[in-house]
Amino acid sequence: MLFYKFQITCDLKDENSCLNLNETRRNFRMQLNDLSAALSEGIDGERVKVLIHHAKNKILQMLVAVDGFGELTTTKLTVLLRKFFSEHDEFGINDIHVKDLVEITATKFSKIFDKANSSDNFNFDYYQINQDLGLDCLDNRTFKLHEIICPAKRLSFATAMNEAKGLLADQTFSEEFKRIYAKENARHFYGQPVHYKIVAGNTNAAIMLSNLLVATLYTNKRLISRRINIITNITENCYDEIDFEKILDNAAGGTVIIDLSGERVKSGPFAHAYEEVIEFIATVIRRYSRNTLCIFVETIDKPGFAPQLISQLQDDLHIIELQEGSGNRDAALAYLKDLMEEDKTAIYTEDELLEAMGDKLTFSASEILTVREKLFSSALKNKTYPAYREVDRLTIENSAEENDAYTNFQEMIGLIEQKALIEQIIAAHRVQKMRLDMNLDRQKAALHMCFTGNPGSAKTTVARLFAQILARDGVLKSGRFVECGRADLVARFVGWTAKAVRTKFREARGGVLFIDEAYSLSDGSHATFGDEAINTIVQEMENNRDDVIVIFAGYPDKMKDFLDRNEGLRSRIAFHVDFPDYTPDELTEIFKLMAKRRGYEISPEVAKHCRKIFARVAKRKNFGNGRFVRNLLEQAWLRQSQRIVNEHSDGSVTKNELTRFTVEDFDVNVEKTCVDERQLGFTR
Repeated sequence: MLFYKFQITCDLKDENSCLNLNETRRNFRMQLNDLSAALSEGIDGERVKVLIHHAKNKILQMLVAVDGFGELTTTKLTVLLRKFFSEHDEFGINDIHVKDLVEITATKFSKIFDKANSSDNFNFDYYQINQDLGLDCLDNRTFKLHEIICPAKRLSFATAMNEAKGLLADQTFSEEFKRIYAKENARHFYGQPVHYKIVAGNTNAAIMLSNLLVATLYTNKRLISRRINIITNITENCYDEIDFEKILDNAAGGTVIIDLSGERVKSGPFAHAYEEVIEFIATVIRRYSRNTLCIFVETIDKPGFAPQLISQLQDDLHIIELQEGSGNRDAALAYLKDLMEEDKTAIYTEDELLEAMGDKLTFSASEILTVREKLFSSALKNKTYPAYREVDRLTIENSAEENDAYTNFQEMIGLIEQKALIEQIIAAHRVQKMRLDMNLDRQKAALHMCFTGNPGSAKTTVARLFAQILARDGVLKSGRFVECGRADLVARFVGWTAKAVRTKFREARGGVLFIDEAYSLSDGSHATFGDEAINTIVQEMENNRDDVIVIFAGYPDKMKDFLDRNEGLRSRIAFHVDFPDYTPDELTEIFKLMAKRRGYEISPEVAKHCRKIFARVAKRKNFGNGRFVRNLLEQAWLRQSQRIVNEHSDGSVTKNELTRFTVEDFDVNVEKTCVDERQLGFTR
């Protein structure tokens, strides 16, 4: 559906009269229906709805909605309207002149329509028209909708490339623009051959890049509408939602941006709630993907359910991934200047802009947008409203500093071999980047790994931090971490297992696929579903060697048997990392670190007492390592809580008492249950 507004200036047959709508008011609705039918016949037979929302003297302000793929032009509209009014003498119009024809959003169309409906001049069948035009889907509680119109100017290839450079766009945009402007392409709208996923640091950067992408597609007649529907804030209640479907349907010939960003969907009730959402959205997109362009937005830090949705659509849609790029300091400064031009109240010198950018040498578009927002906020307080210049902001001291993944990893106790491995991989990546820059080679080393160790030896924690660190340093694109086990990879029916494995690889694209208790895939017999999963994993490891790092994890003995069974799998694993059990001293340090992160202070007496406990349990099989420490701390917290309540029935408790344990708080039974944690339901 395309929405327009325009103006008609009328040459009346009686030059001394005005347009008298009161005389024709009884037949007004019928005449507008006739006009709509007349325009429909002239615009490739597509359904058209015309509304007059204001009339004064010789001027008519009009709205028109076109349900089809015939783009409206001033010339076409003038011809059709002249013919209509020449056949309807009751209007007393001799000739008309059309001007100011512009495409508008459905939201603006609806607001103008609402205002006209509330006046006494016109008698619309308001609710029927709203339903016919799909205007009743613009306000919904399960998601938010925002619409924009991209610039009307047609972009040459050189201009598009220059604007992409100005937006610090990645090389993937340049490559796609070459395909969009290719001379062999048809210059007519037939449908959507591809759809897009844009990966950026924040949604605003992705939308600015999308705006340029839509402009290039509109220039090359791959789109007939410049309207962009932006869907954000999708909740877990957005399933079987007719409004969502109407938006996709109404956007035929145009674009829908679906922002999938949010907290990472992992497991448990939250992930289960979104399963219906993902299935519903995937179904709707498949239904309308032929004519409606879909741009999926995934933010790097908060990908939300983007991996799950894209993996579902991958077999049905051709989705091209475009990346937010980066630029050097000069390019970033030029981009920031362009952005600040739009903020009339925020006037800064070049030196002030450079100071705001800090000491970084390269910037992404999202980073520059963040700098711009901080500058604009500062300008409001210090320049536009200087009375607030000396007012101090409210500050709340954090009890603990937030550390990045690398710092957290370095703070972990022990793990000398693992820390050395991280440094080696980062160093190898930097050298590889230098070699690529010098055109020495383009072969990227595979980084698949096998982590072996007993329960609680930090295999999963290290793998998760490993993904984040490699993403920060550019080894991985997103740092996405997808954890799975046999239940996620082995299906119930023949042929389903391979698809399940490929789906997990797609979810993990740009990050790490962590397969826990990988030995459970091998059940000791041939031609089983487990064998099908292993064979598919081997194939996908090779197919995705540049996009996914696979980490297998499990108990040492069982993982050895697992790898011995499949030599093809063993040969593709570059690193074997053993996670030994922690010593009593290391467990004591882990205990102190856990307590510190929870805001507790550990006295020497408590530390000495706990070390004795660790020395006893460390001799037992499968005592749980770090998990035992966590359980000990949690049970001590319960004992401390009970003690404090009993000792302070009046509620007068000091901060010192809340943040300190006594030796008696550790008189708990967790030590008696550490013989075999796998039988006790400990969480992994």
